[in-house]
Amino acid sequence: MTAENQKREISKYTLAVFLQTVGSGITMTYMNLFMTDYLMISAAAVSTTLLIAKLLDLVMSFVTGPIVEGARFKKGKYVPWMYILCIALPICFSLTFLDTNALHFPVVVRCAIIILAYVGYGVGMSIVMICRGGFLQLMSGADMGKRGIFSARQAQATAAATIICSFLGLRLILFLQPYVGEANSYIMAVLIFAIGMFVGCILMGKQGGKYDAPIPADAKAANRVTFKDMMASVAGNGQMLIVIIALALFYVAMNVFTAIQAYYFRYVIDDYAFMSTSMTIKSAFAFVAALIMPKLGKKIGKKNSMVWGMILYAVFEFGIMVFGQKSKWVFTLCSCGFTAAMYMFSSFGVNYLLDCGEYGYFKTGKDFRAVAMAMYNVPMKVGFAGGAAIGGYGLALIGYQAGMEITEKFIHDFMIVIGVIPGGITLLAALVFWIGYKITDDDARKYAQANAEKDAAKRAA
Repeated sequence: MTAENQKREISKYTLAVFLQTVGSGITMTYMNLFMTDYLMISAAAVSTTLLIAKLLDLVMSFVTGPIVEGARFKKGKYVPWMYILCIALPICFSLTFLDTNALHFPVVVRCAIIILAYVGYGVGMSIVMICRGGFLQLMSGADMGKRGIFSARQAQATAAATIICSFLGLRLILFLQPYVGEANSYIMAVLIFAIGMFVGCILMGKQGGKYDAPIPADAKAANRVTFKDMMASVAGNGQMLIVIIALALFYVAMNVFTAIQAYYFRYVIDDYAFMSTSMTIKSAFAFVAALIMPKLGKKIGKKNSMVWGMILYAVFEFGIMVFGQKSKWVFTLCSCGFTAAMYMFSSFGVNYLLDCGEYGYFKTGKDFRAVAMAMYNVPMKVGFAGGAAIGGYGLALIGYQAGMEITEKFIHDFMIVIGVIPGGITLLAALVFWIGYKITDDDARKYAQANAEKDAAKRAA
């Protein structure tokens, strides 16, 4: 591939990731608030509902890898999924915000609809992430430099998309409310944004078709990755287990904040509209961080990037607790700070797991690199489940109810939930990774090159 063609391919991949992220960008942000304040479901019931949904999604994340690996499509391993999900995902997004109050369903039925919609959303996004990682591997081969460029561009595309979602998401919801009603404004906004997912999947499918070779229908079943293979690949690869545990803890911390930040603007500072401004500033800062932090990360290495990034993330979370209670601007500044810290390591993306996959293949001769990429979704799913549960049950524990009178004690307790708890969990994640992770960047490069030579020898034979 010439340098010009490589640049073009990276740009196409980045655009597809950007559109997919825009398409799913506001679904998670408003889910808790929508359920408590519009569906009028108690905070405890919301937490239980989302915990069930996200645990089911977590269980499903263990089988999406084998499903993708085992599927036999005429047009390749990954490409057909893009065309399936361009329709399926927008449907799941919208059902998550269906105004079931208007349908007069019992609470248990309304919660069941949310569970089913969320599981569909989660499974679909898991497959999207697997396909992104698959295309990244196919387009970059064993070239670690190309892998780094693709993953960095993916992080930058995500940051840029978040700016769009932050600036327009709440504004669009508030704009639609006079026309469609407060509750329906959420589902309408989600559907409008979902156009990005539709277009992004189509673009990625078209681009991936150049690299994703069709798998013969008579391919040996022994080559298919099973659930047992996934468990064996983790159990026999201690480095992969360390990465999964550290990232899972981090995503739990991150999702505690994400699940309840809307309540900060709505109740702590009584300025819900400012949430859009705050998130836009944070997202713009994230985009700048996504351009700068990968360069810093490349200098200090993947391990140091994650350890120090998590430590700084925790420091800014503690800052929210101490200084964010009275000032929405300090809250916003601290959120910018921990976002920049996150990009120190998140810009490496799936490469942490891919390095573990290369390590496992080098050590054992068993190629579970595709499984490693599939496992990248697992920490996120654990984070979604654990973070939302901690955030929701935390609200219930401090006495939150929709329309309640806000007291100084409630605000103080809320700031502990949104600041101290995520900060403490993130420090634990940093400690786990610092003690347990041993693969250096030079090691990863050596493993990838040796494995590429091994694969070439097999093809020649």
